[in-house]
Amino acid sequence: MAGFNAYGGLKNQLPILMKWIGLAGESLHKELAEEIRTMVKEAGGVTLNALEKMTLVKSVTYEAMRIEPAVPYQYAKAREDLVVQSHDASFEIKKGEMIFGYQPFATKDPQIFEDPEEFVARRFVGEGENLLKYVLWSNGPETEESSPENKQCPGKNLVVLLCRLFLVEFFSHYDTFEFEYKTSVLGPTITIKSLTKASTI
Repeated sequence: MAGFNAYGGLKNQLPILMKWIGLAGESLHKELAEEIRTMVKEAGGVTLNALEKMTLVKSVTYEAMRIEPAVPYQYAKAREDLVVQSHDASFEIKKGEMIFGYQPFATKDPQIFEDPEEFVARRFVGEGENLLKYVLWSNGPETEESSPENKQCPGKNLVVLLCRLFLVEFFSHYDTFEFEYKTSVLGPTITIKSLTKASTI
């Protein structure tokens, strides 16, 4: 967790998460706080079992990763001749050629995601979980695991877990917040302007 990738990734990812949840507004904050506090109370603390029951927390985490991947660009050289396909075209790539990928082209695909430019908090709840295979923030489908055979982030499960834990900790203590953000090359800079302490814990 102290390595360069983890530091760089979470330094971008946590502000991105707060930006989109902040923009979603107070009603979502209240829903998150209620789900988190209810599940933590039922479990007698923050447990993995409690986290798994927090469907809204999971969904908003994935939705933030979908709408604004922390690392949107990928580069690689083709190891063999291959064909990359979109919905309506095919592209032949020769071994040794440089490949450039821009994730938001896929994660905001209107043929996959309804209202792709909108942050939809419950997008991945219930049947929406079937869309997780199109969430590619980790350089591969969210439903697949990293391995020596692919270039998927080996810490992807840890990143998702830490984002969810961050939300649990935050909304255990606060009902809502107001903020400002500035966009930069390295991701948003978040400034918290006000915090409303938890009315119930």
